[in-house]
Amino acid sequence: MRLEDVRELKLRLLESLRETGTPIGARSVVASSVKMAHSFAALRERPQAASHALSSIALGAVSKSKTRSKLAIRVQRKSPHVLAVVEQICLWAKNEVDVRYVGRISSQAKIGAAVDVTKPAFYRKRRRPLHIGSSISDVSAGFDSAGTLGCFVRGRTGGAVRILSNNHVIAGENATRVGSPIVQPGTLDAGNTPTDDVAVLAKFVRLKKSRPNLIDAATATLLPGIDFDSRNIGRLGQLAGQGDVMNLFEGAAVFKVGRTTGQTEGRLTASEIDNVSVEYDLGWLRFDNQIEIEGTGSRSFSDSGDSGSLIVDESLNAIGLLFAGGDSGGTNNRGLTYANPIQTVLDSLAVEFL
Repeated sequence: MRLEDVRELKLRLLESLRETGTPIGARSVVASSVKMAHSFAALRERPQAASHALSSIALGAVSKSKTRSKLAIRVQRKSPHVLAVVEQICLWAKNEVDVRYVGRISSQAKIGAAVDVTKPAFYRKRRRPLHIGSSISDVSAGFDSAGTLGCFVRGRTGGAVRILSNNHVIAGENATRVGSPIVQPGTLDAGNTPTDDVAVLAKFVRLKKSRPNLIDAATATLLPGIDFDSRNIGRLGQLAGQGDVMNLFEGAAVFKVGRTTGQTEGRLTASEIDNVSVEYDLGWLRFDNQIEIEGTGSRSFSDSGDSGSLIVDESLNAIGLLFAGGDSGGTNNRGLTYANPIQTVLDSLAVEFL
């Protein structure tokens, strides 16, 4: 299929599930093809199956080349109802599909757990100057936590330098007040205020329960006198600038450095994934237009504590902001990682790379 056909099919299928399942505020999609009308009608006659599938099936695109794509079908919870819907979707897509069981997906800040001493320690330490990939957190949650410093940005109209990370890393899933201190390392890694204060929360995009989210992101303004290295990404080299995941195809190599697993390499497995259910303290939240990555070799691409990591392509252009992952799926069955497209992140926060 062409990518345009995959996108159209994805929207129609999700609209059909939402019409027969639990509404989540999706815009109505007007079907322009009579050919599929009888298939949608058949699904509407099975509301229980549609309701289960709505919370269990994510759909996206697997781009093989500029002219060839497949429909990505991601199954998060298995049941007879869900598997029956997946089977029907495969028929509608004429088996031009990539079906994977991805299991339970959760946000990837590390909260209230002991440090795993078998993991790389460099990014869990106190780092001055600040480094991309280092441990950070807010201090207002009332418990120890740690995520990752993604990179450094500035407002599009100028202003102070800011740290970019996830809402759930430095804004407490909407609960932290703007102006609250951010510490490096994170509190789970022995960071404390005011000794380790490096920034104050500046802005975050609220996480929503009532409709799909596009990003999990926040920025914090660096405090005066805090030195930082805005370009080096571990041993990979220097951040080149902004890239676009839509210029990459299935299997493209991507990289990140994060608080827990350090520097890892992965492969792009899908993009434009809608209806991804992610577990937060707030509950199960849905995300649209997400990027999916698997680890290479025997390693997972990410683990708890890597949330907020900047993901780059082989040219070291940023393509995404890591926010979630699971422990099932992938070629090596070490779990899949999910990221927000970087363009959406930068636009939503009105910032740009330094």
